Amino acid sequence: MSAGATLPLLATFRDPAGSLEIRPDGVYRSVRAPHDAEVQAFLDLPLARDLVRSGRLIASEIISRDAASQMLLMSHPLIFFSSYPWEWPPVSWRAAAELTLALCRDLLKEGWILKDATPLNVLFRGADPIFVDVLSIQRVNWDQPVWHAYGQFIRTFLLPMLANTKLGWPLQATLIRRDGYEPENIFSALPWYTRIQQPALSSVTLPVLFAKFTSSVKVGEKANFLKEPDVVKEILLKSLCRLEAQIRRISFTSNSSHWSDYTDTSSHYNDEDHSNKRSFVARALSRSNSLRVLDVGCNTGTYSLLAAELNAEVVAIDSDPQTVDRLSRKGAKNVLPLCIDLAFPTPAIGWENREYPSFLSRCDGKFDTVMMLAVLHHLLLSSQIPLDHIARLCNRLTTDCLIVEWVPPTDAKYVEIMRGRETIYNHITESAFRKAFAAYFGVTDELTLANGRILFHLKRRPA
Repeated sequence: MSAGATLPLLATFRDPAGSLEIRPDGVYRSVRAPHDAEVQAFLDLPLARDLVRSGRLIASEIISRDAASQMLLMSHPLIFFSSYPWEWPPVSWRAAAELTLALCRDLLKEGWILKDATPLNVLFRGADPIFVDVLSIQRVNWDQPVWHAYGQFIRTFLLPMLANTKLGWPLQATLIRRDGYEPENIFSALPWYTRIQQPALSSVTLPVLFAKFTSSVKVGEKANFLKEPDVVKEILLKSLCRLEAQIRRISFTSNSSHWSDYTDTSSHYNDEDHSNKRSFVARALSRSNSLRVLDVGCNTGTYSLLAAELNAEVVAIDSDPQTVDRLSRKGAKNVLPLCIDLAFPTPAIGWENREYPSFLSRCDGKFDTVMMLAVLHHLLLSSQIPLDHIARLCNRLTTDCLIVEWVPPTDAKYVEIMRGRETIYNHITESAFRKAFAAYFGVTDELTLANGRILFHLKRRPA
């Protein structure tokens, strides 16, 4: 293996019922006996087909059944871009939680239920969540009026969302919390008045206070009334309704940040500059027939939405959670907003660092166009990334075109970030920029705005 090469992703291994492997041509799932019969039975239901048609459940196709190994092989379509909960804005967390509960409720009405309830079972197609773990669906055990994934939902969905809204703990911290939070993790940090209010009261305070008590019902003991499926179904439905009410009580407010109001308050563009910039970007996207776009430093999504209007699928990234959340609230179907800092992108994590791939490896070969508008000077000055490094990364990220904005050292925003360190950064010039990017790109078009900023439409040189 050459230096710098990455290991292939591991096939999933945590579910005894089967494993999943992502390949370039699709997603393949192996299901072990006796779980294969249950999966087949579910997929044969009208309910399964309805969930797929509505876009809430990933489609599944049975490929083969190996009698010798007692293994069922099935395939699922690839989602354009895989994202993880630690990259989602709050609005996406809520959407994933609501999908999980609604799906479980609909399954329960037909005698089925989810055995797992984690954000990792959900992906996004633009703003729309889709449940992708078919092996999480199983028949209801009518002897048990308990949703066994209830605690997992609390730990992995509700408590991170609660900690974010009440304590300011970033949702990105779930990167190192794959199994979520325990009530004890956040109880002491919550103010007393929050502890006695819902949803903290039932999901944090009471579990902590009663943790020393054990259930009086012995393992294997069954109450007589549980022989009635309708009674069990009603108990489980009420549990789901309580969780839905708790999720609704977690109010994600659209807080402002320095950057979330940037588009509305910026004074370094006049109306003509705004118009000319939009026209240039639209022309570049159309000329390149851009179908899959990565918008780096998307802010609240002005140009992400423009690309989506031109029928491109867009992944929009920004390091500021408030701006990404603002974009998320717009609910654009073809735009996936993610909280990612390109200077410090999501690493590969999990077992052998191969369970969850890095952001950059997920980008490989995905985007025919990358936009970097009003972000280059932040990478150069704030993150101190050299020009040639940025050019090399851009060459990796796009398969065809780059739309980039050069901000000159005389620009007010450039000066503001530089903070009097001219002697350190006097090597960053327009000619240095052109030279660094010319190693990988040719100029298709450029436009100098009245404010001195220069827009470039660059085309990647053949390797």
